[in-house]
Amino acid sequence: MHVMQPTPKIITIIGLVLEGIGVLSLGLFAILIRFVENIPGYDSMLNDMSVEDLEIFEWMMGFLNTFLLVMVIILIPIFIINLILFTKLINGSFNEKQAKKVYLYQAIWGGLNIISNTVTGILYLISGVQGYNGRVDRINTREGI
Repeated sequence: MHVMQPTPKIITIIGLVLEGIGVLSLGLFAILIRFVENIPGYDSMLNDMSVEDLEIFEWMMGFLNTFLLVMVIILIPIFIINLILFTKLINGSFNEKQAKKVYLYQAIWGGLNIISNTVTGILYLISGVQGYNGRVDRINTREGI
């Protein structure tokens, strides 16, 4: 069985937490945009707009609502897959060959994720590359301390 080194383990855990917070926040924001008409003061804001501005605003809100919904639909399954794979990796459920494949996936997902969630992408990229290359944490201690 593969034993994950402490540094990539900590980085992966932090990445999972941040990715979960990001997906949850995106979902909540998508819900908020969907029900924006219920926000107090919304009607008075619309009354102050010209007809052209109102049309553009309604188109932008519709587009934003659709875009966020698509992103949530895509990112929730990916987060669940990451949660399962990376938790198994952290717990040592994979052999060396399987762990190398998960590290490769983690590095690739980190590289792609830099576009939308920079911090999580960098964390996954670092952890994936370190694990894939077999980097071993070495703690230098002086004797006699």
